[in-house]
Amino acid sequence: MVANKCEYGNNRIGIQLYLSELKRKSMKDIITWGGILGLLLVILSLGLYLLDMSESGWTSISYLIIIGVISIGVFKFRETNGGYLSYGSGLLAGTKIAFFGSVIAGVYTYLHLTQVDPDFIDRLLYKIEDQLYEAGVAGVNDMMDFYRRLFKPLPFAIWSSLGTTFVGFIVSLIVAAIVQKKDTSFEANFK
Repeated sequence: MVANKCEYGNNRIGIQLYLSELKRKSMKDIITWGGILGLLLVILSLGLYLLDMSESGWTSISYLIIIGVISIGVFKFRETNGGYLSYGSGLLAGTKIAFFGSVIAGVYTYLHLTQVDPDFIDRLLYKIEDQLYEAGVAGVNDMMDFYRRLFKPLPFAIWSSLGTTFVGFIVSLIVAAIVQKKDTSFEANFK
């Protein structure tokens, strides 16, 4: 919990010191929970790979991890901010947590696709090609040429990170609405 405002003084400089300390601790919470999110996503991905389940439906567990970590992270963020949280601050905090976590997961995805399992993209493309042929889609060869250009390790990792951040944003919309708590004190007008 942040120190009492009186320790910084009740003048303008004291309030500014208090707010800068609050921002520092709040950012620490965001980075911590973003790091936890990223590490859990990496552990899940690596575990599924080692169990040879990376192409199964178990990857949807990542959504539960994102929901859980963002929920806890936004709640802890609210605690750091004196127990109060506006909807916008909660949304921003949750999205930042998702972003930091997705960067860690994106770096792992890139390393995984280039070092650990470089054949993953080829297997994925063959699977897509088979599904397109089975569905009777016209122009499969042209589509596959496009996919082969698009599905390279770096763009794949970037799109994966953006997707995780977007999912985190959607989760944060809901979590912020639930966790928000307005500060009705006089000092709240100066934040």
